[in-house]
This record gives sequence, structure tokens and C-alpha cells, in this order.
Amino acid sequence: MKIESVMTRRVVAARADTELAHVARLMWDNDCGSVPVVDAEDKVVGILTDRDLCMGANFSGRALRELRAASCMASEVVTCRPGDSVASVAKLMGTKKVRRVPVTDAAGRLLGLVSVGDILNAATRSAAKEREQLQAALVEALSAICAREPREEVAALVPAPRRAPAAAKAVKAAKPVKPAGKKRARV
Repeated sequence: MKIESVMTRRVVAARADTELAHVARLMWDNDCGSVPVVDAEDKVVGILTDRDLCMGANFSGRALRELRAASCMASEVVTCRPGDSVASVAKLMGTKKVRRVPVTDAAGRLLGLVSVGDILNAATRSAAKEREQLQAALVEALSAICAREPREEVAALVPAPRRAPAAAKAVKAAKPVKPAGKKRARV
């Protein structure tokens, strides 16, 4: 099975100078966790994940509207071609520890995106023998992606800031605010 048969073809992308607030809106509106960054010729020059946005804003101390895609994107991007086998891309994901891979043409222009979810869906739809091969490749990839060095000790917790008694009551009484828009399913 080839990547072109399982990849997502409708992919939203950003430019390096796009505001991160706009990238976050693209992710929300299109229910995706990553956005490739492309140049004027649609060549992939980076990739942003929802985690990149959160960490970039947090560690810079600035709002998303003040930051640009280039400030937080990963510029070393793992890509694949439409003719690559699904099993080989799953292996590539495991080796590079990524969950999403942009699909490009020979010139590096964005054609689509393939995720571990796309590979799982392909395995589910496949005939028995191919399903077993794809499931094995996917389990191997996810094991590699999720592998972590064991830790000898637990990191110390950062104590919560102390609040005045009146402020603490106000925080308890306040209801959480949900963002406007569609309800999102957790995957």
C-alpha cells in the first residue's frame, strides 16, 4: 500500500511570517494538531504542532498574535513521497520520533500529510495479511516514538503561588470558560 492512498490531501499550511494566533485558529477550525510551513513556491520549510505554539508562547512570555511561525517551527522536517510504502513511512516515523509527516513531490512542494491515525485507518481497512503487517509496523513506530529513558527520581513539583483568601474563593467560584466553536472529540 502506498502513502498516496492513505494521506490527507486537504492540508492547511502557513508561511514563516504567519502570526501564531492565525496558525492556532487554522488548527482549531480544521481539527488538526500540526500545520506545515511552506515558502512562496509551496515547498515545505518547517512544521508547527499545537505543542510548539503553547511552548513558544509560554517560554517567550508573549501572546500568539505577537509571534510568527518562524519563531517556533521545527525547520528540520521529515518528509515522504506519495509512492513510498505505508510500512516504510511508519518505520520512518518511529526512527525520527514524529507522528505526522508531510508528503511532498520531488521538488519538495507540499502534496499532503500522513499521520499515525491515517496509517491506523489504512490498517483497519486492509485485507488480513496487509493489516497484520501495517499493525506491526505501527506498533513498532509508536513504541519508538513513545520510548523514554527511565528516570531515577521524580522531578520536584513547583509550588502553586499563594493567594489571598478572598482571591482563592473567587477562583473556586468562577466557572471555566470554554472557547467558542465546535465541540472537539479527544482522540
